[in-house]
Amino acid sequence: MAIVDRLGYVALGVRNLEEAVTLYSRVGRLEESERRGRTAFMSAGIDHHWLRLEEGDTDGVNRVGYEVAGPEALEAARDVLGQWNIDYDEAKDPANERVAHRLRFVDPGGMPVELFYGMQQRANEWSGQGIKIKKLLHAGWATPNIDEVARFYQEGLGFKLSDQIEDLALFMRANDRYHHSLVLLGLKVDKASFGHFCFLVDSLDDVMRIRTNALRNDAKISMDLMRHAPSGSAAVYFRDTARMLDFEYCFDHAQVDDATHKPRILHNTPEAGNVWEKQLSDPITFN
Repeated sequence: MAIVDRLGYVALGVRNLEEAVTLYSRVGRLEESERRGRTAFMSAGIDHHWLRLEEGDTDGVNRVGYEVAGPEALEAARDVLGQWNIDYDEAKDPANERVAHRLRFVDPGGMPVELFYGMQQRANEWSGQGIKIKKLLHAGWATPNIDEVARFYQEGLGFKLSDQIEDLALFMRANDRYHHSLVLLGLKVDKASFGHFCFLVDSLDDVMRIRTNALRNDAKISMDLMRHAPSGSAAVYFRDTARMLDFEYCFDHAQVDDATHKPRILHNTPEAGNVWEKQLSDPITFN
C-alpha cells in the first residue's frame, strides 16, 4: 500500500527565531502564517505551513513531516511501525499542531519523521510578490544502512523508486508522482544527516528572480544553476548557514507514470548530478 501522499513540512530547530524568520521570508520568499509562542509557521501556499521554526537550544532539523491521505492511511502506517518494531508518539491536537492527527517516530537510519493528515489551511495564498512557489517538493538526507532504510520506505510506507545514482543516491516518489519526494544518500555517516529541502516554482524566471533577490540579501549560493539528470529539473541551492543545510528552488521537475516508468541506474559522474557538467569535445579544426 502506498501510504504517503507528499512531503508536507519540515520542522527546524532554531536558536534565534527572528533570524530564521528573516532568512526564510527575505531569501526564501515564504510568508509567516502564524506565530505561537516560540514557534513560527511559514508557507507560500494554501497549506498552513511548509516550514515550522521551533526556537530552542539547538539549530537543525527536528523532523520531516510527510502527509498521508487520511485515517485509514495513518492506521496502515501504525501497523507498519509495529511490524518494524519502531516506537512512535501519537497525537490529535490540531489547536497546537495545526494538523488533525499525527504519528512521530525515528526511521531506521535515525531521521525523525512525522506522518500526518488534515493540515489546516489558510484563507488566502500569499501573492509571492512576483514569484510563484507551487509546493514544498522533496527532502534529502544522508543515512547509514541505506539498503535497510530504503526497504523501510519502499516496502513499509510504499514509496516507489524512480531512479538511482549507483550506490550514492536513491530517488523515491510518493503518491503525488513527482519524480522524488525523498532522496536518500548513501554516505559514510553514523546516523542520518539532513541535507536539503526543495520548493517547486512555476518557471525558470521564478528561479532567476529568487536567485537575484537572494544575492541582493547577501545569501550564500551553495550550488548554482544546474539541471539534474534524474528528474530533469533546473535548480539553484542556497545555504542556511545557521542550520548547516541547503534549501533549493527548482522548476520543470518531472512527474512519473507509475504504469510505464522503469527506474534507471545512472553512472556516478558529475553530469549525473548536473547535465551541464558534461565535458565538451575539442572544436573541429580544418587545416
